[in-house]
Amino acid sequence: MNEIEKMVQELCPNGVPFKKLGEVAKCFSGATPSKTKKEYWESGTISWMNSGEVNLGRVFETENKITELGFNSCSTKMVPPHTVVIALAGQGKTRGMVAITEIELCTNQSLCALVTTDEIDDYFLLHYLRGQYSELRRISSGDGTRGGLNQDMIRNFEIPVPPIAVQRKIVEILDNFTELTAELTAELTARQKQYEYYRNQLLTFTPPQFVKQC
Repeated sequence: MNEIEKMVQELCPNGVPFKKLGEVAKCFSGATPSKTKKEYWESGTISWMNSGEVNLGRVFETENKITELGFNSCSTKMVPPHTVVIALAGQGKTRGMVAITEIELCTNQSLCALVTTDEIDDYFLLHYLRGQYSELRRISSGDGTRGGLNQDMIRNFEIPVPPIAVQRKIVEILDNFTELTAELTAELTARQKQYEYYRNQLLTFTPPQFVKQC
């Protein structure tokens, strides 16, 4: 029996309860100010996230910023740091992907923010929903790249809610794996460059010099 199993057995001997996301998080999407209004975008200071930026995983900065006028012109809302966001739509593999905000920002209408209660650790939710990518794709409407999630689907999506101590232990373990994976990736990249250097050195030959006969 591993450490997590021991904690679950001790803290919730009757099993881990499942709850709908809507019971443990406030779910809302954003909006996009008119792109034809320069005053909504030029010299903007409010970070505005689009659905493609879920690929960042952890969002420390957004490509676009909007002005206060732009913010007030539409129904986008401010999202606090350490909030999980999920792509409701997007091209290719984007739909169903999740990221976590590391700054305060607002989003477009193709992202749903999940502002959790004290029952849920945001990073636990991030890890769990990453593992549910295929299921989120399956339940989304349509098929292929035209499918889409909506807020009702997100609110009704069930997740396990173990005690917060268990959630944080799981996050600690998975974060350690993530850090190790990053280190191994960097090591592999360095080894690949090293291999290419020696390959080029070892497989570069100087042709013989021919002396012209008189």
